[in-house]
Amino acid sequence: MRVLLTGIIAGLDDRRYIDTIVEMAQIDNLKVDIFNLIDAVEGSEKRLHRMLGTTDSLFVLTREKEYANIGMSLMESQSKNAIIRVPATMMWRGINLKLKDHEIIEKYIRPDVIVTLIDAEWSIEKRLGAIDPGTRDGFTRQLLEDGFTCRDILSWMNEEVSLSEDWARHLGIRHYVVPMSQHPLSVYKLVRHPDVKSFYVSYSMTHTHSDTTIRHQINDTIKELCEYGLVIDPQSIEIPNYEDITADDMRAAFAYTVHRDLHWFVNKVDAVVAIHPYLDRPPLSTGMMDELGHARDYMKSRYMIFPPAHVSPFTSNSYIEPHHIFQDAAAFFHTLESEGFSKLEFSPGVCDVEWAANPLS
Repeated sequence: MRVLLTGIIAGLDDRRYIDTIVEMAQIDNLKVDIFNLIDAVEGSEKRLHRMLGTTDSLFVLTREKEYANIGMSLMESQSKNAIIRVPATMMWRGINLKLKDHEIIEKYIRPDVIVTLIDAEWSIEKRLGAIDPGTRDGFTRQLLEDGFTCRDILSWMNEEVSLSEDWARHLGIRHYVVPMSQHPLSVYKLVRHPDVKSFYVSYSMTHTHSDTTIRHQINDTIKELCEYGLVIDPQSIEIPNYEDITADDMRAAFAYTVHRDLHWFVNKVDAVVAIHPYLDRPPLSTGMMDELGHARDYMKSRYMIFPPAHVSPFTSNSYIEPHHIFQDAAAFFHTLESEGFSKLEFSPGVCDVEWAANPLS
């Protein structure tokens, strides 16, 4: 499969992420071609910040040329599996530039799916700040000189997701948003297997963190679900501590948390799986109920692991589809199998490749 990989080009650890995908592909005896548009654009001693500092036409023509070169390489190698890392937007001097490259992508690249990589805004800010001033490239240096805040990072990620989504709609293909703190296996599944099913897991974040027994149950369920497809886990993006950021940044983080979970995650998956394994007086989770409500409105399949025998009619006849409420995880996976879901297959060792997301790498 050809995966067009978008995401902001500053502060993401995407090179190491892609290298990990290549490592898994090698274990799987799968050839995956890797291309990076910005690396190609900056070839022959060109520099991104210099092109952005001139007329827009130079950057446009250079991108078109490199897209054509990538397309030629894909054609010559008859590559079926590839990752093409490109930006959808560019932040420059406080302005978000939209790269309207959908037509040339359609002509030369013809991807099977688009994935936008994201990360926690505070992690991106720390990673950029940790770069030695003497080794910063011109683009990053200008970005930081312009005062690159957490709110700017959130805004840039939002624009990147939005335009990538438009590209996917134009091309008639799926678009996913994947947090980089999740294992690169998440994206490798899309390279390795066509028509991968996708799930969003919903659960009470507050009570999960305070109850270690419940947390282990939820994590074990998520781990097993990952064997069936792409799983988006909201705990992959952590909200920063109140003490570490300003009140303005916290308001922005809260707003984007709701926007991200409902529109970037729930809206794009095939199914939402609510995990609420509390036996006694289950705590209210407004986030989980809101996510299930949006999943219903988006006409997504909905499943819920919810042990209490006496459930509300609104749960069993509104939030959740008939026969999709389960006493335990075993009953849920039994139903999943009966509905035609099956575990993805990889060569031994692929799923053992290590990945540790590092905010300061």
